Amino acid sequence: MSITIDMPAQELAAIKKLTRLDDDAQAVMQAVREFVRMAAVRELKAAPGKVDFELNWQELEEREQRELDLPQ
Repeated sequence: MSITIDMPAQELAAIKKLTRLDDDAQAVMQAVREFVRMAAVRELKAAPGKVDFELNWQELEEREQRELDLPQ
């Protein structure tokens, strides 16, 4: 899909600098992707409730190492 936007040169320059991309379209797309990602993170942080989890990371790590057959 293609769209045309009017954007002040100063804002486009700032986006290109932040994304470290020289291509206008690629820089704007990267900025949009990052905005969407950050909005999703904000939404998750604002979600009520809490997550229950077990502190069994060591067991999970050992299981993963066995499955990958890595030397311990």
